[in-house]
Amino acid sequence: MNKNRLEALSDGVIAIVMTLLVLEFKVPKLESNEGSLELARDFLHHLPVLISYIISFVVLIVWWMSHHQLLHGAKQVDRTTVVLNGIFLMCTAFIPYPTALIGEYPSLYFPSVLYGVVSLCCGASYYGLYHHLLKKNADHPFMAVPGAVTFKGTWLHLTVYFVAIGVSLFHSYLSIALYAAIPIYFFLKKNA
Repeated sequence: MNKNRLEALSDGVIAIVMTLLVLEFKVPKLESNEGSLELARDFLHHLPVLISYIISFVVLIVWWMSHHQLLHGAKQVDRTTVVLNGIFLMCTAFIPYPTALIGEYPSLYFPSVLYGVVSLCCGASYYGLYHHLLKKNADHPFMAVPGAVTFKGTWLHLTVYFVAIGVSLFHSYLSIALYAAIPIYFFLKKNA
């Protein structure tokens, strides 16, 4: 298996998913007597769409960075790697749908639950790929990190998604804040 083709496919899929997120923004049609004030009101009315877009875009950047570092350090890929990567990409490609639902219906619990389930699937599939690649590549740079092959770093991320899904049944906005906190945590952790 050619690792470069796998990286190119993955980069392309993630780039397309990021691009699809912006398609939720629709330019409003103004009546002849309406102007900038009406556009500003429409923009404020659609602020949840912008917030869900930003959260998902940042989440995708974190996934892309992690995925890039993981594949970059791997010397060998096999069929299992391709299948696990495909599952990760399939889950990632679904992110625009719950993002659109949250943007349109932020106060309802189902969009937040679905966003959490899709994010949990992305996380679980990524960590499956991660653990498989580290076992196949004993010289991977990640192996220098103590406990790299354990699920030590995995549990926090996936646990927050489980908690956010549960919270969304009672308070959708709080669950959305938890979803936003996950990539922020990873950016701060990487820079600390």
